[in-house]
Amino acid sequence: MKGLFSETDILVIGAGAGGLLAALSAKRNSPAGTRVTLVDSWMIGRTGHTAFSNGWTIVALPEDDIDGILREIVAGNDGIADQELVRQTLIDSQDRLRDFEAIGLKFPRNDDGSYARRPTRGLDQARVMHPEGGGLEFCWHLRRALEDDGVLLIDRLFVIGLLKDADGRVTGATGIGSRSGEFYVIAARATIICTNAITFRSGFVRDITGTGTLLALRAGASLRNAEFSYVRPGTPKFYFEGITFAIQEGARWKNARDEAFMPEYDSDWGDEADVPTIARAMALEKRKGNDPLYLDMSPIPEEFRDYFVQSKVKWMDNFFRKLGEEAKTDMFGKTPYFALNQMTKMALRTGPDCRSDVPGLLAAGLAQAGAANHFAGFHIGLCIGNGWIAGKSAVEDLDTAPPPQIDPAQVERLYAQTDGRLKPSAKTESDRLLRDLQQIMFAYDVGILKEAGRLEDAMAKVDSLSARAADLRAPHVHELVRLQETEAMLLAARLILGASLTRTESRLSHIREDYPERDDESWLSWVDIREAPDGVAVDKTPVPLVHCGVEQIARGRPERLRKGTMAAG
Repeated sequence: MKGLFSETDILVIGAGAGGLLAALSAKRNSPAGTRVTLVDSWMIGRTGHTAFSNGWTIVALPEDDIDGILREIVAGNDGIADQELVRQTLIDSQDRLRDFEAIGLKFPRNDDGSYARRPTRGLDQARVMHPEGGGLEFCWHLRRALEDDGVLLIDRLFVIGLLKDADGRVTGATGIGSRSGEFYVIAARATIICTNAITFRSGFVRDITGTGTLLALRAGASLRNAEFSYVRPGTPKFYFEGITFAIQEGARWKNARDEAFMPEYDSDWGDEADVPTIARAMALEKRKGNDPLYLDMSPIPEEFRDYFVQSKVKWMDNFFRKLGEEAKTDMFGKTPYFALNQMTKMALRTGPDCRSDVPGLLAAGLAQAGAANHFAGFHIGLCIGNGWIAGKSAVEDLDTAPPPQIDPAQVERLYAQTDGRLKPSAKTESDRLLRDLQQIMFAYDVGILKEAGRLEDAMAKVDSLSARAADLRAPHVHELVRLQETEAMLLAARLILGASLTRTESRLSHIREDYPERDDESWLSWVDIREAPDGVAVDKTPVPLVHCGVEQIARGRPERLRKGTMAAG
């Protein structure tokens, strides 16, 4: 059998917040001697959206109303959320906070000793907090904790396929060293997919491509939420982590006429609306010819400005330090912004226990479809919560999981598919292919404002790119990885466009101009995608309303964000 062979009990693929917590949970909830392996295509502890963010996360403390927070999160997702999973995540969040403090993470406190927390955009009762040092410190402390607990860490291993036995159970994975080119075979009794969402290399972490969900699709799992995206304001000037709090301090969205346009699109929340509402408004302003659009931070009082010219993220803080006073000049004027479709919310369909439809396969992080909307702090909070749950579920499955059976013919096939793409004389074409794909998927009237004719036209263009990609070869391992990632993005684009055509209503970031109204009677359901003999099959699965009913979801988002500003508790 080809490759370097190893065996483990639980294999975790992807080392963002979900993967780190899944590995920690698996190790700490299992009997002594249980083998847990965590792999990532980059360096564990220095990869993923969490590592390059401020690390804000929702934590529910004893004085908080968990059911009230749950109701506003479900309403803020327009009902498209796994209510059981979200509620358990909130319940567990204080225990996870204790775990983080036990491994050396510190969280800022107020003068009275209470945790320094603040409100977040789009939610009223929820409060968010961050570790000192931001996401990099968070991820690095977790790496060190995993090493101390005996988890095997494998850096720079790009997973290219999931292995299955004759009964259809996932029994591990194959991959290639993203630098060495060595072929790996890892047998496992349980496998947890924790790779990120598909991003089309947009946003501030451009090497996150979320291929794991598509490997799971090919292994028989179903995906859901492909029609929803994390749409947000983006800027060509510099990345700024803190728009939510800048708006709480007085920043306003302006168009080319210097008009504050958000009250026209959301009379209740205005500039404090959630990001899908802001992105939709920006796209419509562009259509009206009112661009360029800006975030005007000049109203922020002088005494608060130093707060924004720094970051909990070390690399971002160094960036601001290098700019010095220039950062203030640029930031506290009018910075150009545009509506950006940063990443799909497409992820694996699981139950609240994070088990997929395929035996031996679980999901966590953004690879698990717990919710369709993105709130600052809830994003990482849910990854932490579902990671812990997935790790516990994987441990429970070991009681009945048979030893992994590896089919040598299956391994040989995956090896041949990989090795056959290498050709020293080939040109590097993946970036050109990706730019063509970005032009299709980033168009504001495809990625944000949708309509059947435009979606079908985009689908035809993606099909043409896919045909081009099939003939490409890679001159070296780095390009091979890039090429496989780009092919995954092409497949994801087809699924996104197909699901967008299927959902004939507007909800959250899915804005159909030909179906402009939200339709709870027909569409309080997930759109699930699975492979079928003739392509892909689409299933419509009602969302279980176990804690929040239709009438609560129909009330919409909270009436108004509490004004906590800088001193929010």
